[in-house]
Amino acid sequence: RYLKKPPISGSRVAHYTCGATLSFTYLDHRTQTYQQETLSQADMLRRVVQHIPEKHFRMIRYFGFLANRVCGQYLPKVYEALKMATPGPTPKLYFVQMAKAFLNVDPFRCVAVWRADGIHGGNQRADGAGTDPQRSGDCADEVREALTGGRCVRT
Repeated sequence: RYLKKPPISGSRVAHYTCGATLSFTYLDHRTQTYQQETLSQADMLRRVVQHIPEKHFRMIRYFGFLANRVCGQYLPKVYEALKMATPGPTPKLYFVQMAKAFLNVDPFRCVAVWRADGIHGGNQRADGAGTDPQRSGDCADEVREALTGGRCVRT
C-alpha cells in the first residue's frame, strides 16, 4: 500500500530527530485547526502498520446499496424512498473548456503567430488582453503569409 506514496507527506513533517521523534501537523476536524503532534519512532511505526491489510485480504470500497454489482438496481429505490430527485449525468468537461476558463488561452488557435518583426510570437491569449497590436500576430498577416506561403506552419 505504501510503495507508491508515503504514509505521511514530507510537507506535513514539521521536525524529525534522527531516529528518536517525529513531529507532524494535521487538521483536527473537530476544531477546524491545525495541530502538531510528536511521536516516537516506534509509535509512528505502530500507527502506520495498523493500516496495512493482512496477506490475501480483499479490500472492499463500497458495500450495501453502493456496491458496484447492485448500485444501478438499488440507488433509484433509495432516491425514491428519500424523496430525492435522481441526479442526471454530469456534463463532460473538456480540455478546451478548461483552458479557456482558467488559462484564458484558446488551444485550437494556430500557434504559428508571427510578430511584425518576423519573430514567432507563440499562442496568444483568447481575449486579446496583454497583447500590443503593433507586436501581436494579428497585425502581421502580410508577413505571416509571405513567410508561410499562406498556410499554417506549426513550430
